[in-house]
Amino acid sequence: MSKDAKLNIELCNTEEHLKRVYDYDADVFAEAGDFEWSLKNLKKEQKDGWDIYSVTMKTEKEIIAALFLKKEDDKLLTKNTSVKMSHKGMGVSHKIKEFFENRAREQKYSAIVHFCAVDNFRNIGLNESYGYDKVDTRKNGEVLQWEKKI
Repeated sequence: MSKDAKLNIELCNTEEHLKRVYDYDADVFAEAGDFEWSLKNLKKEQKDGWDIYSVTMKTEKEIIAALFLKKEDDKLLTKNTSVKMSHKGMGVSHKIKEFFENRAREQKYSAIVHFCAVDNFRNIGLNESYGYDKVDTRKNGEVLQWEKKI
């Protein structure tokens, strides 16, 4: 596959879609970071104001990651699961980061606040390469909070 991954990023707006995100491969989501991966907790994230998106390759139907976005004041809060192992190295994480930043610019947010697990070294490196600053540690040191002015 191309390093210039073409993605479908789709809002989960039905129970069936949310269940597909939960069911497809629990192992990839073990490092969701700030909550235990369960259908109940995904529904709680939605009730707490997070929009949940599934990520697939344009040429495939298999869900390879999940994204979470939430508005807080004039900031866009973001977090995502790891990309499925079979799709690492294809530029998917970069496309996800670009999706977050494009959304923030389009909707005129002042900043993006991104959360990732403290041991997710790929995401940490990605945040640093995109100019995010580490601003806080949460959940008893398990989750890092990053921020980038838009």
